[in-house]
Amino acid sequence: MKKLLAIAFLALIAFVLIRGLMFGVDAVEVQGIEPIAWKQDRPLESLVAAIQIPTISEGDGRPVNAKAFADFRQYLAARYPRVFNELEVEILAEHSLLLRWAGSGSQSPVMFLAHQDVVPVIPGSESSWRYPPFAGVVSEGFIWGRGALDDKGSLIGILESAERLLSEGFVPERTIYFAFGHDEEIGGEGAKAIAKALALRNLRLGFLLDEGGFVTKDLIPGIKGRVALIGPAEKGYVSLNISAKGDGGHASMPPSHTALGLVARAITRLENNPFPADLSFTRDTLEALGSKAPFIQRLVFANLWLLGPLAESMMSDIPGANAGIRTTTAATMMSASVKDNVLPLSANAVVNFRILPGDTVESVIAYVNRIIDDPEVVVSLYSDFANNPSRVAPVGSGGYQVLSEIIRQVRPDTAVAPRLVVGATDARHFEAIADASYRFLGLEVGPEELAGMHGTNERVSVESFMDSVRIYYRLMQRSAEL
Repeated sequence: MKKLLAIAFLALIAFVLIRGLMFGVDAVEVQGIEPIAWKQDRPLESLVAAIQIPTISEGDGRPVNAKAFADFRQYLAARYPRVFNELEVEILAEHSLLLRWAGSGSQSPVMFLAHQDVVPVIPGSESSWRYPPFAGVVSEGFIWGRGALDDKGSLIGILESAERLLSEGFVPERTIYFAFGHDEEIGGEGAKAIAKALALRNLRLGFLLDEGGFVTKDLIPGIKGRVALIGPAEKGYVSLNISAKGDGGHASMPPSHTALGLVARAITRLENNPFPADLSFTRDTLEALGSKAPFIQRLVFANLWLLGPLAESMMSDIPGANAGIRTTTAATMMSASVKDNVLPLSANAVVNFRILPGDTVESVIAYVNRIIDDPEVVVSLYSDFANNPSRVAPVGSGGYQVLSEIIRQVRPDTAVAPRLVVGATDARHFEAIADASYRFLGLEVGPEELAGMHGTNERVSVESFMDSVRIYYRLMQRSAEL
């Protein structure tokens, strides 16, 4: 019996190892192309000038800085005369731009998205910036300033490519739309207006590309070098109020649980009972990386039937990895009494959830109520700003394959893989009219770039910005294949 058990154990080990060795598909070699000669002076000057116009989305009900957006629109029209004279241009929701480049064929159109607005600079942090946040400085191999990475680098890259193609006499076979919303950072009403206008025209997009995915370098544990992460889907978003009422009174004679205590207990239950994990998105990423992924990771994800609990446990302890495998729970705000010795009449907390595809706003609310399990605690929507996860676009589509090929042609040292986008983009507003939406803007990010996005010292490298311009140029050239 012991001998049989030993043989069975060795057979299991061999089976697991073989599956690990066979896991992953190495990318097919791409055919080389002539490098695109492109003097960088003009694109850099364009991005610098764009950063210098403070198109800030303040949020919290504060009015839009109409002058800044008008100035930005005028700058774009002057900087890209062919684009703004030869394409059809519409202004929607007062400040958002929709441009139509008519194609010669009858295929469904494609769309390139970017947004004009940027987040504010945190008050008091200005002195921590290496260069003033709206100066638009080129130094040390980087372009510095608010919006360089999110998302004016993308917008300028799109327009630089289109302007050059128009100057070369290029006529797309497939109609191309450019959509530049003005308030993506605070919900995307501009993008909603564009999507609604196109829906009323019975328009259907065959391919859509927005921000969200990046080129990472040495950011994925165990994987050396550059990896372009294309987002075939993005998580949904909802924030919920968790509230309870109390009788008030003097803090010297408290009940067993104050209103704040009830809310705190509810938050603790939510944090101690995370949503179930789904490892499939991470598995898809590692499988696409093939032999570039460390063997131990390939071994684990090839054998989730056996090692799934181990993988889940390891990833749950890493915030970035955890965000990719489940609907996340983040308690962010709380309020209660007005004074330290006064019992609160009510208490309220806000919890933000980023929703994994497969869950919905409704299923999140149901799960929260089930976990809290307290009739004295009320769960309600914090605001109307809520949306379900996007559909998952196919990674076997022509659009994904062409994008992957172009990325590797522009930079042959780059691997490509799909990855769920954990933030929100304007692409979500086009779900009803887009057949396949992807998120990728071609800019390289490392730890410092990630910290600068919405933070201090936002920057993008000159090299990766020029790479992204070339990627947009090739995508427009090959738009009929997307």
